[in-house]
Amino acid sequence: MKVSAMKILIVHCHFERGGVTQVVDNHVHCLHQSNDIDEVALVSGPRQSGLHAATRSSASLWTLPSLEYDSLRDCSRSVSQQAEQTARELDEQCQRAGWTREQTVIHWHNHSLGKNAAAPLVIQRLANLGYACVMQIHDFAEDQRPQNWAHLKTAHDCDHVQDLDKILYPCGERLSYATLTTGDAETLSKFGISNSRIDVLPNSVRLPSDELPDFETAAQRVAKAFQLPTDFRWMLYPVRGIRRKNLGEFLLLCQMAGRPTVGAMTLAPDTPMERKSYERWRAIAKQSVDNVVFDAAHQEGIQFVDNLSAASVVVSSSVAEGFGMVFLEPWLASRPVVARNLPGVTRDFMDQGMQLDQLYDVVMIPSSASWLAEAERQFAAAKVNAWKGVRSPGGAAVSRDCDWIDFARLTPELQTEVIHRFATDSGFAKEIRQRNATLCDALRTASDPATIAHNRNVVATKYGPENQRQQLLSVYRKAIRNEIPTASDSLNTKTMLDLVEHSRPFYPCRVEQLA
Repeated sequence: MKVSAMKILIVHCHFERGGVTQVVDNHVHCLHQSNDIDEVALVSGPRQSGLHAATRSSASLWTLPSLEYDSLRDCSRSVSQQAEQTARELDEQCQRAGWTREQTVIHWHNHSLGKNAAAPLVIQRLANLGYACVMQIHDFAEDQRPQNWAHLKTAHDCDHVQDLDKILYPCGERLSYATLTTGDAETLSKFGISNSRIDVLPNSVRLPSDELPDFETAAQRVAKAFQLPTDFRWMLYPVRGIRRKNLGEFLLLCQMAGRPTVGAMTLAPDTPMERKSYERWRAIAKQSVDNVVFDAAHQEGIQFVDNLSAASVVVSSSVAEGFGMVFLEPWLASRPVVARNLPGVTRDFMDQGMQLDQLYDVVMIPSSASWLAEAERQFAAAKVNAWKGVRSPGGAAVSRDCDWIDFARLTPELQTEVIHRFATDSGFAKEIRQRNATLCDALRTASDPATIAHNRNVVATKYGPENQRQQLLSVYRKAIRNEIPTASDSLNTKTMLDLVEHSRPFYPCRVEQLA
């Protein structure tokens, strides 16, 4: 079969604004006008408003209601019946479009996350029909998403974890995997999937516009929009403020930086649970943090490029990322990044030559022995409670031999306590700044121009569209030619729950449930 005959079908539950949709936008941009690809089509449930206009003009857009989140559609059918229907509908849609099974690569994003429980079975049926299927994992249900994982276990009627693993992570002809990071690829390998079936497919990085306003112009727009003093410094956190973004720590960073620095959180979450958490942090900020702006991307007349160009520094306090776009994207606009270090993500960037000297591993919060012991007890309880009724992870409190704790290990309630105390106790605030002097300096001072130029060049060359195009084509060629040994997988006794838990640290903010 000629590689030039390839048709690419990209599948996800929805294409609303968010990380996966941004990745799909970038994929279509990279594949556009490639001589190796005949056609690209995107298929999802009904929600598709987040795609860029350029993506819509470069790819066909199909809608399949059965791909929608289980929580947003009729789930009266069994998961097996649902899978049969969805596989049949996808196959029929491809046939109507004139696509043969042998020439089509199905690139499925986040099939095992638990938003649509039938997805893994759909993929197996499509592979049995002869479609080459690439399963790209952005996030694991096993990674502190107990509700998702429990939904999958119930939907598939699995008594044992190993039985669910076999469904979620199938092996066989015409099945392969892609991950965003080397660390996730290693997790799949340790699970027993052959390395020949796994490719690391990092995101491509590009700014939404080739033309950025200059710093002075952008700063004037932002100052006017948010009624800020002329000497302000914009400290941008360009993310949707969901729980794993650790907004309590972002507020503490604002306090540690102090004026004239003003922190800017860009996007509000969409889902009810995430929105509750976001609004809670907004209320706390109103009480104790006078140098922060919420919803900075929702302001009329202010675009993302304005916020980015006005920024003196871009920050991230996130405790978990699938890929970590915030570590890379700002450098293309010559903006430095100060962020919590996530070794499973940042290792790949450093291996590519990025100079990320302004990452921090902890934010030290000093206190009494009794307060620290209680903080560790609450940390352990949060871990147990998150999976209560689902599984029993280890959650014993740890003994301490130091007089501080990392802010991210605190429950949101204790994080709130620290933020309020910082605002009212000058001695406490001074000690936190002293304990975290290097971080404070990074937040307040300009980055080295040589570092900015170096990192900008690495991002442009290593994570640019041309690199991504070649990586995608390599994955698709291998999948469609079925160049994978058929007897190379050797599933072991380790469950994916155990493997993911040991590869990623637990933080209470990720699993908080608000009434």
